[in-house]
Amino acid sequence: MAADLKDFRGKITALTWCYLEAEHRVSGQDQSEIVREIMHEWAERKHHAAIEAQKLLEAEGIAGNIREDQGVGR
Repeated sequence: MAADLKDFRGKITALTWCYLEAEHRVSGQDQSEIVREIMHEWAERKHHAAIEAQKLLEAEGIAGNIREDQGVGR
């Protein structure tokens, strides 16, 4: 079963649009599918980095809410 998709609309630069359109023309994929794949890969990298950061924080004995520990308001 495929995951539910969230609606997102945003503006992109002309340069970005040209490359997105070129990718669409050579691959036949919809622009939304291309962007979804790019964003999903980006989110996966961020997620993996966050997991690694958490491991490092725990190894260094830094726990809890980092913003509160540093006196940063919400």
